[in-house]
Amino acid sequence: RPARTRLGWAMAVYFGAQSLSGYAIMGWLAQLFRDAGYSAEAAGLLLAGVTALGVPVALVMPTLAGRLRTLRPLVLALTAFSTAAYLGLAVAPHGPAPFWVLLLAVGQGAFPLILTAIGLRARTAEGTVALSAFAQSTGYVIAALGPLLVGILYEATGGWTAPLGFLLGALAVQTAAGMVIARPRHIEDER
Repeated sequence: RPARTRLGWAMAVYFGAQSLSGYAIMGWLAQLFRDAGYSAEAAGLLLAGVTALGVPVALVMPTLAGRLRTLRPLVLALTAFSTAAYLGLAVAPHGPAPFWVLLLAVGQGAFPLILTAIGLRARTAEGTVALSAFAQSTGYVIAALGPLLVGILYEATGGWTAPLGFLLGALAVQTAAGMVIARPRHIEDER
């Protein structure tokens, strides 16, 4: 029963915060680039770059996670990439935009990491199913708020500082949950 464990909730929060950011990026990044002066076509290509550049990261992440005793280095590295991207987008969204896209793509490696971690944090098939069902169902409820809250903040403030600040706050929550899931242990061992 993952809902009765610290690990289960940490997995759900990490999954939710990461997905919240991912949905917000997919929903609003092109508008951010449009507001920074890019054409609609260029803004769309920059958004597509996040997905395209993220594919190799997604392919490598399960292998990296499976080889490490603790997931802490991956959690912290992905946080660093996302933090740098959000700060860069807040300060200078136009000129180095392809670099921010690259950083975002690497930072979004948190999604394949959490999917891999679900399998790593369960000893049995039943444990994996229970943990996956709880983390994803609860996480997607959290994630659904991302695009909505970013849109509300953007509309209320007329700019990107508050929305990017919100995403940095979500990243802080994600990182705290990530530190809990980083330690090697299994859902079946928690009561």
